[in-house]
Amino acid sequence: MRWIVGLLFIIPFLFSGCGIRERETSIQKRETELAQKEQELLLKEQNLQLKEAELANLAQQIKKAQQIDSTTQQPADSISQALMGKWNARMTCTETTCTGSAIGDTKTENWEIYYQNNKLVARAMTGENLIRTYTGAFRNTTLELTENVEPSPSAPATKMVVRLTLLNPTTMEGQREILRIGDCRIVYALQLNKQ
Repeated sequence: MRWIVGLLFIIPFLFSGCGIRERETSIQKRETELAQKEQELLLKEQNLQLKEAELANLAQQIKKAQQIDSTTQQPADSISQALMGKWNARMTCTETTCTGSAIGDTKTENWEIYYQNNKLVARAMTGENLIRTYTGAFRNTTLELTENVEPSPSAPATKMVVRLTLLNPTTMEGQREILRIGDCRIVYALQLNKQ
């Protein structure tokens, strides 16, 4: 009987040991899950930091673009009105390193200057034929126009840069520089008179 009573006291302790093992296993499982969730949270935090850095970089790029746009502004109304319209352009070659052109060569064209999509556009024509179209902006006191001509079988790649200063509502002066591959450069003195 003593053995039975002793056994009755020992059996609950034995079975309680099995419950402790199950609890330890359950706790270890929960710790593993918590560690996994912590890793996921760390990854999400890193992704958020990367996105925050990208947004800051994008905001900085937008700010720079706005600063550039503020320097490339549409001229004031009086200047804008003076620039818009039709002009007679007279060009005289003042420098050249290209074959086929000589200092003193002259050309005349008719230019039409107007705004399109917040850019100044100048269409150069001889008679009824469109020769080229320049685009650009009015910066400070200078009208800057460019045209890039892609290479073709009949002509090499060419970049043309025009810089003009408005002297009065009917006169502009400046220069046109033509750059071609092979160290070819032609500079024309320009004088434009409003029609």
